[in-house]
This record gives sequence, C-alpha cells and structure tokens, in this order.
Amino acid sequence: MSRRIVLGYSGDLETAVGIHSLAEAQQAEIVTLTLDLGANRDLEEIRDRALAAGAVRAHVIDAREEFVNDFVLPSLQAGAVPDGDPMAAALARPLIARKLAEVAAIEQADEVIDRASTAENLWGREGDRYLITRSPAEAPDTAAELEITFERSTPVAVNGVPMGMTELIESVAIIAGHHAVGRIPAAGVCREAPAAIVLHAARAALASARPAPAAALTGSVRLKLFKGTLQTSRVAALDEAAVPRT
Repeated sequence: MSRRIVLGYSGDLETAVGIHSLAEAQQAEIVTLTLDLGANRDLEEIRDRALAAGAVRAHVIDAREEFVNDFVLPSLQAGAVPDGDPMAAALARPLIARKLAEVAAIEQADEVIDRASTAENLWGREGDRYLITRSPAEAPDTAAELEITFERSTPVAVNGVPMGMTELIESVAIIAGHHAVGRIPAAGVCREAPAAIVLHAARAALASARPAPAAALTGSVRLKLFKGTLQTSRVAALDEAAVPRT
C-alpha cells in the first residue's frame, strides 16, 4: 500500500493546487477531508474538485451539530469571548483536528496536514466583503423584536418557537444580519458574527439578572435590533429549580 496523507481541505484554489504538489513532493496518495461547519458551500463541488486535483479519496462530513454542541454551546454557556471576539474562529480548530485524526485512522494514513480554513462557519465569518450582514443604511426602518429563551444556559427558542441549537443559530443570524447587527470592527478584513453577538448579549443580560452565583441560566431575554444597534428591552429570569428536567 502506498504512503497516504490526510489533508484538511477547504476547496479553495490554494489547497486544490496543493493536492498535486503534495502528492509529488511526498510520493504519497492524498486523501482530503472537508467539514461542513455551516459555511453554506457546495460540498459536492468541493469533493469533485479534490478528486479532479488528484486526491484518491475525498471525505465530506457534516459536522455542524458536533461543532455547535461540543464547542459553540460550551463557550456561550461560559460567556467566553476570546480577545473580545465573539466569532472565535479558533473554536473550530479542535474539531478539525479531531476529524482529521478519525479519518487518518480509517485511511491508515502516515501523516495528517491541516490546511483547512476556519474563516467561515456557522458562528461567524471573515472575508473581503460582508455577506451575511447589511449596512445600517440598508437595514429596515422598523426595529425587530427578538426574544431568546434559555433553559439552563442553553438557547432553546426564538420568539416562542422551539428550535435545536443549529437551527436557532441560523435563524438568529438571518434576523440580526437583516437588521445590520453583527459586524465586528477589524482592520483590513470584513468580520461578521450576527448570531454570536446576539446570543452572547442575551446570555449576558440574563446572567446580570440572576443572583450570583447562578450556575445555570433559565429565562428569556427580549432584544431590540435597529439599524446596527442592539438593546435589551426585557429580561425575565426564572428559578432553575422550577424548570422540569428532561
């Protein structure tokens, strides 16, 4: 069996060209791994591109639920905002490493190389232009009221509609982005994380309404979104002991 390398692959031109050059330089077969972390990319096209570039096999894995449950949700529950950046693209790195190791074991690979980008995922993105948030000038002239319900520090509903975490993040991102909420000031790059900013703000508002030291947060937070601004209009904190455990 030929020597085999598993390559974390984003599907961009740089990593596509790298498949062939890596195979020649290492005298190895290249297996690619692309994770769906909620970046809304055409994963079938990415797989085809990897195979066309010389990969012997191209794995595409939907890891959105794992990303949200194992990394996004714990950071939100803890109120962790690394370096003041709620997008925290680095959240995806441990998951990518985990999946690369899993695929390497399956493929009996000799080496793992990570060239996958974390610049865009379900929790936020960065690039050369804004794609998921409007500018304040383009936002509606009418404010949006957004109510987030928490059960033991986990967001479980938006405006009274129960949702799983992945669907909830996607819904909040659409509403917030439509009202120009979610842009993160940064030099030379466009960074946006509408769901992260709204949910961190809602969690912080709920935490401030709870008597310390509340380990878990239960209740609802109503937020007003208007032309890039985000304000808390109502907080209703509940006693966790009164909430039935499921």
